[in-house]
Amino acid sequence: MSRGPDSASASEHLLVGVGAPHADAAGVHTDFRVQRFDEDQTRYAAARYAPGTLLTPRRFAAVGVTPTPGWGDTTDYDCNMIVQNGWIALLGGVAGTTMSPKFSATNGRIGVGTSTTAAAFSQTTLVGDTGAASTTSYFKLVSGAPTISTAATPPTLVFSSVFGTAVANFAWQEFGTDAGTADSVSNATTGGTFFNRGVSSQGTKASGQTWTATETISFGYPSGSGTVS
Repeated sequence: MSRGPDSASASEHLLVGVGAPHADAAGVHTDFRVQRFDEDQTRYAAARYAPGTLLTPRRFAAVGVTPTPGWGDTTDYDCNMIVQNGWIALLGGVAGTTMSPKFSATNGRIGVGTSTTAAAFSQTTLVGDTGAASTTSYFKLVSGAPTISTAATPPTLVFSSVFGTAVANFAWQEFGTDAGTADSVSNATTGGTFFNRGVSSQGTKASGQTWTATETISFGYPSGSGTVS
C-alpha cells in the first residue's frame, strides 16, 4: 500500500524532533568585562588614597570617577574556552584528586596577552606568553577571592584583577586564568593550573591608565524554552 504526501511529511517531522535534543549541550560561558580609567582619572583617584592603594572600580566610584561611556566599560560575551587542565581541575572536585591549591585571593591570576590565535583545548598558557617579555603577556593576581554565586541562574564564578599604570601596556587580544601566586609576565613564573583561555580584542592599554579585567564564568544547561535546568 502506498503512502500519501501527508504520511511522508509526518515521518520527516518525527525524525527532526528526535534529532534536535541531541544537539543541546551543557553550557560553560565566560563573559569578559574590561573597565578602563584613563591617565587623568587614575591620577585624580590616586591622589585621594594612601600611596600604593589598589584602585578597584569601587574605589574609583567612591571618589566620583566612573569609566568613560563606551570606551571605558565593555563586555565581550561568551568568548572563552575551559582548557584541558581546567576541566581536570573541575572534575577533580567531583571525583578523584581535587585541584591543589584551589583558586583563592592568593592563588589566582588573570592573564592578558597579544595573541589572536584561536583558543584550543590543549593550551597550557596564553599564546602571547613567551616566558620573558612583558610586552606580550602579563598575569595579575586577583584583587580578591573569586566569588561563587550558587543563587544565580545559572551559577557563576567571578574573577577580577586590576592592572595598574605600569603593567600590561600592550594590545589586549587574549585572556586566561591560572592559579599563580604573584604578578608575573608568564605562567612559568609563580604560575599554576591554567584554567581557561579566550580571544577578545579590547584595544591597547597605555602607560598611566588603570584597567580592570573581570571574568564571569557560568555553568548551566540551556533548555529549548530559554531557561536553565
